[in-house]
Amino acid sequence: MDRLHAKINEAASLIRDFVLRTPLLESDTLNDELGLRVLVKAECLQKTGSFKARGALNFALRLGAVPDAHFVGFSSGNHAQGLAYAARIVGARATVLMPASAPVRKIAGTRALGAGVEILTDFFASRERRAAEFIAEGAILLPPFDHEDIVVGQGTVGLEVAAQAARRKIQPDAFFVPASGGGLLAGSASAVRDTFPRCRIVAVEPHGFDDFARSLAAGRRVTGEAGASTLCDGLMSPQPGKVPFAIAKSLAPDFDTVTDAQVTNAVRILFDRFNLVVEPSGAAAFASLLSQAKAMQGTTAVVVASGGNIDQSLFTRLLGEPSSHL
Repeated sequence: MDRLHAKINEAASLIRDFVLRTPLLESDTLNDELGLRVLVKAECLQKTGSFKARGALNFALRLGAVPDAHFVGFSSGNHAQGLAYAARIVGARATVLMPASAPVRKIAGTRALGAGVEILTDFFASRERRAAEFIAEGAILLPPFDHEDIVVGQGTVGLEVAAQAARRKIQPDAFFVPASGGGLLAGSASAVRDTFPRCRIVAVEPHGFDDFARSLAAGRRVTGEAGASTLCDGLMSPQPGKVPFAIAKSLAPDFDTVTDAQVTNAVRILFDRFNLVVEPSGAAAFASLLSQAKAMQGTTAVVVASGGNIDQSLFTRLLGEPSSHL
């Protein structure tokens, strides 16, 4: 982990001029109601609206100057915008393969940053084949999570959390983070554990998409079963990445799954108590914390609100859902 932590620090230095140091927010009234201290790492306020800009930038900046560089990648939305932003910073072209079901706002945001977008109707079945065609023509794959440069870039989220907590003399008992391909989980949890070795790591997946938990239980990467649905469009990767999986094994995280109803409630509470606009995927970790609050009385938890790219119509609908008690 010493080598990984050193690389996370290198990434922080490399990308610092192009990302925001997002705040660690707290609501006294929410703390009182829950009976524990909750701090929200608001990555929904990050450049491009999610943590994904960090890893993409680290990858692109470490690659250095490549004449006529053309990056290609695939994403349901947040990595797409992170890739487009990174390409813009280094002066490269970018093409992103996206599913037809991707939120309109994420597609529009990717195009607004200058990237070309190709919509795939059979996204999970064809994305790697289509990306390979671009690579054969000279494009450089900028992966969403399965690369060390991506993992350590996402690790800067945890590095900031550790520094912000230490400065305020806070000792987190638990760190809640969403898991999909695992880049954010592996990188940020490693950075938090380096400063707070006793901190419990809670990796959160949507109900029906628990492939990471099942992979660690099996000791090998397994593929999720088809047919499930979730509001969390950014947490639907069918299998953990090879690099994140190897790192996560050493972290031994606890796992939790959340339902659409729990995520909807979390979106509403994050808006009500923190004035944050958070997408369902970004609210998953907070939803898990709410479900475990009774068992965590008197403790301190940090929760990553990983993204805020949600269509206005969906956000309005979720806010209008019947409220649930804390």
